[in-house]
Amino acid sequence: MHDEDDFLRKLLENPADDTVRLVYADWFDERDDTESKTKALFLRLTVRLREPNRKASWRKARRKEMRPLAATLPTDWLAVVSRLQVERCAGKRAANARWAYDQRLFDFVCGKRWDEMTATEDHNVRFCELCKEDVHYCDTITQAREHAQQEHCVAVDLGIIRREGDLLQPVVIVGRPGPEWYKWERNWLQVDAVSRERELQKQKGNATTEEG
Repeated sequence: MHDEDDFLRKLLENPADDTVRLVYADWFDERDDTESKTKALFLRLTVRLREPNRKASWRKARRKEMRPLAATLPTDWLAVVSRLQVERCAGKRAANARWAYDQRLFDFVCGKRWDEMTATEDHNVRFCELCKEDVHYCDTITQAREHAQQEHCVAVDLGIIRREGDLLQPVVIVGRPGPEWYKWERNWLQVDAVSRERELQKQKGNATTEEG
């Protein structure tokens, strides 16, 4: 007999274990509520992303399919089960340190994924054995930007609607900036609806805690 804590514990012990994800999905399918069905579908799509010989366009379509699912699910659960790209890689920033300007204008993507990192006591933080750096799971673009500005590695939740350059740090431009700079500035300043709602829920939760 399994319970949800048992599945989550197994995934924390071995975040890349897709067999556990599929059994976990079957377990959810035995329940009738909407959230369980959504979780089951999310887990199966997560496993499908690892299917070999798939084109980049196919994987992009699957991630797009997963976005509205992730937007409705608890972020503490997503932090355990998700398979995410790691961005703002500290190791690659160090490798390119001779171009200091790069650190402000380019995103650095790690060759490893969130599910390949070592879990820690904090479910929102994992450790990269390759770079020897902590990686932070972020459930809002605001949180991801805060970590990026501190030069932390991040794994951004799939429920967030992403825009090109949305994690790049602000750059002071000498002279008259071109249209590409204005496009980047608009993308960097925008906050998607999912992030806004999640930030609002955090604020309400903090206010309730303070009142208590």
